[in-house]
Amino acid sequence: MKIFPGKFTAALVSPSSLCDRQTVEEGKAFLEKHGVQVKLMPHLFSGGSLAHLSAPDELRAADINAALADEEVDIIWAVRGGCGAMRILDKIEWELFRQRKLFFAGFSDITAIHFAMESKGAGCRLAAPTMKFLCQGDENVTLASLGDAIAGEGVSMELPALNPGEVSAPLLPGNLMVAAALCGSSYFPDTAGKIVLLEEVGEAAYRIERALTQLKLAGAFRQCAAVVFGNFTGCGDAGEVMAVLKDFAGSVDFPVFCGFAHGHELPFISVSGEQIFSIVPAL
Repeated sequence: MKIFPGKFTAALVSPSSLCDRQTVEEGKAFLEKHGVQVKLMPHLFSGGSLAHLSAPDELRAADINAALADEEVDIIWAVRGGCGAMRILDKIEWELFRQRKLFFAGFSDITAIHFAMESKGAGCRLAAPTMKFLCQGDENVTLASLGDAIAGEGVSMELPALNPGEVSAPLLPGNLMVAAALCGSSYFPDTAGKIVLLEEVGEAAYRIERALTQLKLAGAFRQCAAVVFGNFTGCGDAGEVMAVLKDFAGSVDFPVFCGFAHGHELPFISVSGEQIFSIVPAL
């Protein structure tokens, strides 16, 4: 299966937490198998003063900025999420990022960078599996959608509707807790006319409800085209989570869907900022 166009070079970075070397090497081997030239940025495994960080803030940002300055690089790929990407947003060279128009791949904590990219008009967001999930991808869904996302192919789909309607618009995916944490900052993007896709992992239903309420009170959904819920992995009782999502849907006047295969499990539908998603209620 052809996923990546022509000659394609990826710079692997770790903007958040530390990824073990074996997982990085397996992800690198997967990319190389698919014709990608891979560069490992120098501070992937430096270790930070805080245990949850892969390296000090300055070094994590330096790896991203070095990749931005490397004219051979077509895509910057986060090896994992975790926590910490928000800490380096003010250290990224955004003007250079706007000039290069590179892909930046990842998800989960990488939401912080993707949202900042959207707010700054920089690069191309690619919500895609990190190394842990990349080499486990299902050929029919995960890898095919990754190719479509990179190519900017439009997608039509049917999803269960919590608040019925039809929508066709760009999709802005993100982790719910990271999105809520960015509220009120200059890095939170304008969601007007976009489909907001939210996923989460390991959070209780009441915390999911609180984060959705925070976003709603902050006006994050005021002019959005729709909200779509992805996977809520390891979030306790599925019935309680669904009750929260239905409660949210009942409080808004735009379409709300669930069941989008995106988040901390496979299969994983990748999404880029170049795509238009057309979604209708499943019958």
